[in-house]
Amino acid sequence: MVKQLIAHLTKSINWQSLKWDKMGLIPKTSHEGYTLVEVIVVMVIIVIISAFAISRTSDLSAALINQTEILKTHLRYAQTLAMSDEGDDVFGIKCDTNEYWLFRGTDPDTNILRLTDEATSDTDSDDKLDLAAKKIDISAAFELYFDERGIPFDPTGDIPLTVDLTITITPAGKVSPVETITITQLTGFIP
Repeated sequence: MVKQLIAHLTKSINWQSLKWDKMGLIPKTSHEGYTLVEVIVVMVIIVIISAFAISRTSDLSAALINQTEILKTHLRYAQTLAMSDEGDDVFGIKCDTNEYWLFRGTDPDTNILRLTDEATSDTDSDDKLDLAAKKIDISAAFELYFDERGIPFDPTGDIPLTVDLTITITPAGKVSPVETITITQLTGFIP
């Protein structure tokens, strides 16, 4: 039985994979794998691709944040006009998903007021701000009125908003990144 075990072991050993060492027989070590230079080159390529992708996204994000803040400022401006007007006029902003504008009174299409913006000039005959020129899309049309206390209400009557109004803004023709503006019901707070 011992002879059979020794015979079996000697047949199962791959004698070509063994070499002589000072200490005796040891298996050859494999020199397969990646060198440090190859690993560094791959990491540099990954970093370059990542930096390019992140910079493209941050350019869109910066422009979107800028345009969102401008729209917030216009909404606050309409609210301020409504609160500072000595009459009973309401002011508001209307958006039809192609452009938006400031208006006075209850008919947003007749008494349009000029909004100041870096994209408009004194020679523009149209007081509406073009969303395509601002390179943004607004997901849904809205009409927002502010009363003399700055409280937002819907266009159907003198009923204050019963829910917060959320305006979703994206870069033109894109679905992300996304910015939102929330007009708080009953107070008109715009964070």
